[in-house]
Amino acid sequence: MGIYPDSEEKAGEIFRLTVAFLAKHDLIINPVNFSLAYHYVSGEDPALNRRLDELLQAEGGWEDERIEALFRHYVCLCNEAVLRDLREELMDIVAHTLGTMIDLTGKTSIANERIQSHINTLAESNKIESVMKAVSSIISETRTLITETSQFETELLNSTEEVEKLREELSYARQEAMLDPLTGVLNRRGFDQALTMIIGEVEQQHIANFCLVLMDIDNFKEVNDNHGHILGDKVLRAVAELLTRHTKGKDACARFGGDEFAILLPDIGSNNAQNLAEYIRSVIEKIVLKRPTTGTVVGGISASMGVAAYRHGEAFEDFLNRCDEALYRSKTLGRNRVTLAD
Repeated sequence: MGIYPDSEEKAGEIFRLTVAFLAKHDLIINPVNFSLAYHYVSGEDPALNRRLDELLQAEGGWEDERIEALFRHYVCLCNEAVLRDLREELMDIVAHTLGTMIDLTGKTSIANERIQSHINTLAESNKIESVMKAVSSIISETRTLITETSQFETELLNSTEEVEKLREELSYARQEAMLDPLTGVLNRRGFDQALTMIIGEVEQQHIANFCLVLMDIDNFKEVNDNHGHILGDKVLRAVAELLTRHTKGKDACARFGGDEFAILLPDIGSNNAQNLAEYIRSVIEKIVLKRPTTGTVVGGISASMGVAAYRHGEAFEDFLNRCDEALYRSKTLGRNRVTLAD
């Protein structure tokens, strides 16, 4: 094989081992040290390796005078052809090693220019000292580039984690802003947003069915007046839990007002929506709660409902008003019933 490897992979391996050798023995990266270390790790000159092993084991062995003598004896006595081969080999090594680091980020553009300057010097050098000096400069700049890039990646990672944390907190805050704190279902703002979104999808995708159910708890004011607000809150939570249990997929339920709830039912026709509303109404009238202070059983809770099927092209307010009118008819007809909108 000779001192010069016959492949980029082998050349890159020797280059890395050379740098590791210098770092292990805490040696300054200069042309002489690098050249001797490069020859050492290549293993092509046993005599040189024995001499270097002896110096490394001796106290204070790696002295400038001794190293200069070894350099002149084993390395420096090279002819022009050998120097040319050495320079070309080093060019290949440098290109292979730096290939994945050039133009990593705009932050390293100045360092890249300095590295390129040293590469140009290496390509034009006619003396072994100039060749090794250029290589040493490239190694130094490369170390700086790697350090800066690693620091940049660390900063970028930290920033990314902070941004992701803030994004999650913002998402959670937005979600909380759309929920009713008492019942956990959508509040009026959440309802308006969900209704607007569903109407947009229905119009864009030409979905055939979409229904809305509006519901009032009958005589809820009397429940609060006669049994207290704590039991009234229990009624609201029980109704919300019931609605949540019977909605799925793209369905959504909301606390529309004080004692008024809404159910959004995409992909459901008016007959099925009316049947679901009727079932929920029948379950609500079976709700039995105990008064917290006395343990008295409280029943007789009921709800009135209106159901409306969306008409393509219908305005948000018109759709809502039609359903509200159906709810109003249920209340005027005696409450505890379901009415389908016109």
